[in-house]
Amino acid sequence: MTRHEIFDLRLFSYLVTRHTGRTVRTSIEMQLADCEHSVLAVLDLEHVELIDFSCADEVIAKLVTGPAGSPSGRRFFLFRGISEDHAEPIESALSRQGLAAACERDTGDPVIMGELAPELDQVWRTLWGLGRARPSRLANQLSLELDLATSLLDRLDARGLVIRDGDHYVSFGRALAEAPASGASTPGSPGLTG
Repeated sequence: MTRHEIFDLRLFSYLVTRHTGRTVRTSIEMQLADCEHSVLAVLDLEHVELIDFSCADEVIAKLVTGPAGSPSGRRFFLFRGISEDHAEPIESALSRQGLAAACERDTGDPVIMGELAPELDQVWRTLWGLGRARPSRLANQLSLELDLATSLLDRLDARGLVIRDGDHYVSFGRALAEAPASGASTPGSPGLTG
């Protein structure tokens, strides 16, 4: 698989002002700027008790719309530990701009939040279950024409919701499972916990 660095970033407990959100996002962007390869950044909201609409916009929506990569690689984001209290501000921030983000609920269930066409959501969920697949396998699984399956996977890749690895497409869940254990994460990064 293409080399990807995994960052597990824990956030402040209260994300309630645009200024706080900007500070958190800037810190994340600075850490990712130093990476030499593509990065899957996992932002853990498990201990975030409150996130308001302005912080959801500053952190989640702006990271999703930020530069898709650097000269050395692409940037992917998985937002983990999403509770019911987080869902409305995150959905609102993403939907207002026609964006989508890969998330995991606090129950561990994968979900796309924001705006995504139903056929793309179905392909994304199926790939999450498979972990890694060529378009032909996904086409068979969903009874789609190969060209359509390839096109849908390419659209998910263009939106930063799956990782393309040669002729395979990889879900973030599989990418995390395949990540090397040593140096794969930086929990409790300075300036992000509190």
